[in-house]
Amino acid sequence: MDELQQYLSIFKKWWWLILLGILLGGATGYITSQFEPMLYQAKVTLIVGNFVQSANPNSTELATSQKLAQSYAEIIKREPILRATVETLGLDTHWATLQSLVSVNLIPDTQLFEIRVTYGDPYTAKALADELAHQLILQSPTTINSEQEQQVEFIKTELGELQRNITTIRQEIRDKEDALDLEVTAEGVRQQQEEIDFLQARLGSLQSTYASMLTFSQDNKVNNLTIIEPAAIPFAPINSDHAQRNALAAAVFGLILTAGVAYLVEYFDDTLKSTDDVERALNLPTLAAVSYMKSMKPDYSAAVVSQDLFSPEVEAYRTLRTNIQFSNNNADLNTLLITSSTNGEGKSMTASNLAVIMAQANKRVILIDADMRRPVAHKIFKTSNRLGLSNLLVNPNLDLDHILIQRKVSNLKILPSGPIPPNPAELLSSAQMGYLLDRLQQQADMIIIDSPPLLAVTDASILATQVAGTLFVIEAGRTHSRTCQRAVAVLAHVGISPLGVILNKFEPTQTRDGYAYYNYYSSPYHRVQSDQKR
Repeated sequence: MDELQQYLSIFKKWWWLILLGILLGGATGYITSQFEPMLYQAKVTLIVGNFVQSANPNSTELATSQKLAQSYAEIIKREPILRATVETLGLDTHWATLQSLVSVNLIPDTQLFEIRVTYGDPYTAKALADELAHQLILQSPTTINSEQEQQVEFIKTELGELQRNITTIRQEIRDKEDALDLEVTAEGVRQQQEEIDFLQARLGSLQSTYASMLTFSQDNKVNNLTIIEPAAIPFAPINSDHAQRNALAAAVFGLILTAGVAYLVEYFDDTLKSTDDVERALNLPTLAAVSYMKSMKPDYSAAVVSQDLFSPEVEAYRTLRTNIQFSNNNADLNTLLITSSTNGEGKSMTASNLAVIMAQANKRVILIDADMRRPVAHKIFKTSNRLGLSNLLVNPNLDLDHILIQRKVSNLKILPSGPIPPNPAELLSSAQMGYLLDRLQQQADMIIIDSPPLLAVTDASILATQVAGTLFVIEAGRTHSRTCQRAVAVLAHVGISPLGVILNKFEPTQTRDGYAYYNYYSSPYHRVQSDQKR
């Protein structure tokens, strides 16, 4: 069942590609069919043997004729028959071309077979079918030569003569019998009887000769070909519906092709899309799954929790806050590092929103932008980056309270990155960084640090050793499992195991429980507000 649901989820994701393949395939098949010529098929039926005229057909001869029909079906497509047909009709084509146009259909349990010819012209199709049958008969072993034809004609003539003589003698016998009845003398009776006996003997001889010649002329040969149904002109094309059939076949092919491509893409796609994927690839818990929102772009404010208090995204951050509180075996978590494997996965947005949501829970929160290579926090919260972390690490005598920026959200302070230094890794690994964190912990219940990606530079792994917990941000559907495994291995190399994963830019449609997840976080109040906005 799970496998079936996985296939269905893939189909839902790639339905547009599959639909496009069906439409393109069907359209291509239909348009291509418009350029195909109309085809006409003519057929002629032949019989092997003369058993239709025979009163008592022999079963052995019938079986032999059926086997002969199979042989003729092969002979009809050989060069002698095809070449003779082309030459007789005067066609301007090679005999081999005719092979693909001719087919033979054996009618089961009979000695009948059909010669079928498919051609672009109905009249030519009929002429070809008839001529093929004619050439097959001419070149078959049963065709008689001129000498045999003369013998047949002679026998026919003799049969006629014998029939006339038999009729005459029969009449003479009847006359003699009438005369015998009128004869009164013994000598006359004897002479009449002798003449009758002579005539009857002669009649018997003529009848015997007639029967022998008649049997010879009516010999039922097993290997004998006869046309019993000549070809008719086929006015209706056999491919009149070829456009619909080709379009349907091409659409099915497009369906199979695009579905195969979609499933292959999914098969070779090792990006992490769901909590199950994270568990299988990293063996880490997913603390929250945040769906995609406009505020993830740097051009928008990160304080999404203050914009829509009942959105699924806000509820996801609340879930993250709760899970953090109960993670790490209930140890005191007062410093958190937010990092990712590569750039652009949403770690800065996650850090900013988590800071806001924790501040709303009456916790004193300080957000530190420790990404001193590509700082983002000052853009998200629209503050100045003239002074910040880099200044404090270079000159610890600066006024910390002056550099910390108080936001409109109560209990939240921001420490920007400051000017980009030439040696960020050295500054973050210095003793001054540890000293600064100790000072900040005196002013805050939670310190959240936004760091560079793990695989880009060493900054994140350095900071991970100085905090109580590390959170790993993964962009759903973009980050590959191999990339995440390498990033986790970097942390493991310094003895750090992440508390869990935040699945960012999560698409509910990518998992079968996605809609349930999304709807669960949509409160009735939020749905009413959304309806009013519409």
